[in-house]
Amino acid sequence: MLGEALIDPHGIDGNAPGLGLLPVVTVFEPTKTVQHRQATFEDLKGSWTGLSGVSVQGYEIHHGQTAAHPAMAAAGDIARPAMPDGLAWQNNAGNVLGVYLHGMFEDPRVLAALFGAQTPTLDSVFDALADFIERHTESGVLQSLIRR
Repeated sequence: MLGEALIDPHGIDGNAPGLGLLPVVTVFEPTKTVQHRQATFEDLKGSWTGLSGVSVQGYEIHHGQTAAHPAMAAAGDIARPAMPDGLAWQNNAGNVLGVYLHGMFEDPRVLAALFGAQTPTLDSVFDALADFIERHTESGVLQSLIRR
């Protein structure tokens, strides 16, 4: 989606232009990849340098293979792999990072690398919200609101 084009030789979702933020092309495959993965970021540029060498967990979700756009690479606009196995790509300027590893912003290591050690995780925010609701509502109030 962040690349130049989505090519669908199997008629799964149809061909489409991408957003043009990364000099890459994605070719759809007949099967969708959905699996839990752990991977480590390679050396990144720009605002993303804090993630260099950080190991993250998440779900790999995509419907094809992404590669550098050959004509753009020949003209000097080169996409850099940012993780092994094509799980992430970065543009040469370093301001765009595309990742096929979903749930990355739920990983405390990513939050610490990008925003500092004191950043709460999504789980801790939801736990605090549940605790607040439990402390400040009478028993059964939420269930009665749901039934309405």
